[in-house]
Amino acid sequence: MSALTLDEKMNGAVGRAREEAAEKHFFDAAQPHFPLGFSIGYRNPGHWDIYASQVPGHASAWLAAHPDGRTSGTDGGRERAFRIRGEPGNVVVYDGRWNPYKPHPRQDMTFRSVLAAMVWICEELMQEPTP
Repeated sequence: MSALTLDEKMNGAVGRAREEAAEKHFFDAAQPHFPLGFSIGYRNPGHWDIYASQVPGHASAWLAAHPDGRTSGTDGGRERAFRIRGEPGNVVVYDGRWNPYKPHPRQDMTFRSVLAAMVWICEELMQEPTP
């Protein structure tokens, strides 16, 4: 049983709805987003991290939903966009990009090799704006 009152629960629900609306607004305003570069970090066998620039708007959305609040977050910083975990024959890619239309957890993708996983990730991240 929760110790929260009905008013506290309603205020929390209203605040979260305000945050979700603000996130979608700022996410849409930043589209199309092209990371224009990414980096790959290797920790140990079967453990890779791919970093790219985040879609701008996450911090702005939080500030819009909480006008009296403060955050150390910034818009458009770098984020861990993807994680690669596993072993040959069972390599899993976890999508960690900020997207209010596809909240976490998302469906993971499984590949037979790290190379196949990286080809898919490169296809996702190596998009260029059309002139």
